Amino acid sequence: MAPLLTSLRQTLGSFRLLWLIYGITLVLGLVVALPFYSTFSVETQHSLAFQELLNGFDYTVFSDFWHRSKPAIRPLISVGRWLGLLYLFLSVFLAGGILLRFAQPNTRFDVGTFWQGCTHYVGRFMRLLGATLLFAVISGSIWLIAGSLVGFGLSDDVTERGQLWIGSIFFGFFALTVTLVFCIGDYAKVILFREDQHSALRAFGLALRLVLRHPGKTYGLYLLLILIGTGLFGLYFLIDSVILMSGWLTILLMFIIQQTLVFARVGLKVWALGTAYHVYGSLPKPEPVLRSQPIVTPVQATATVSDNPESPVE
Repeated sequence: MAPLLTSLRQTLGSFRLLWLIYGITLVLGLVVALPFYSTFSVETQHSLAFQELLNGFDYTVFSDFWHRSKPAIRPLISVGRWLGLLYLFLSVFLAGGILLRFAQPNTRFDVGTFWQGCTHYVGRFMRLLGATLLFAVISGSIWLIAGSLVGFGLSDDVTERGQLWIGSIFFGFFALTVTLVFCIGDYAKVILFREDQHSALRAFGLALRLVLRHPGKTYGLYLLLILIGTGLFGLYFLIDSVILMSGWLTILLMFIIQQTLVFARVGLKVWALGTAYHVYGSLPKPEPVLRSQPIVTPVQATATVSDNPESPVE
């Protein structure tokens, strides 16, 4: 638990870093939110009837609005998809600067140094992202296909509740496997950073061996951070069910709560990467597997003619 607490202390002491990442996230969100609000107001002709949806979802109202305003809303949804890809790239881009911050705990946070760390490692981390997503898709698909085959094979022998249990079990295996792959990806980032590696696949292999040798200190802490994030979302939904957004005051209150949750999520991601950094520093480093090379014994060539070039040849 010492690496977890150390990284938490450094995360709480890096408020300028957290505010910077939160500000970037807020700007990206406003890129879609403001045009969507403007388009929504125009399409509804500034009607206040849609405020009734805040107290409960009405599919009929939503369906009528979608069929009438689909041409205006669809481009904004497309922009949201591209923005999601941009956010994914940004999370990879910022990882180098975050790790550099944890490597310099006693120095004052400098934005220029932070950007240098981001740009220096972005190429390696992008290659690692490709490898991580590939392994996540392959390993996750195995469980989904296996669950589908078992479900279809036992569809005549079990009840609907039994099929639900089968699906839940295989989905649990799927979730554990995918989160394990992403945990390995975080430690591979640390290896690329601390060991100055350039091969993403080699770093992923070393991280895989490290995580499998120390699952409690690596994957266990990773799951703990996931549970903390899940608890924050559960707390938000609990507050949302209690506070009814019936006016501008309650809407403003929920907006503040939502942004607090976003800021906490930013801090949680920084905390998770810092935990991987400190856990890696506290564990024995995995040594790469060396391939044995065959020993070649030199063979001395025999002369076919006399060693004396001046001797006559019969």
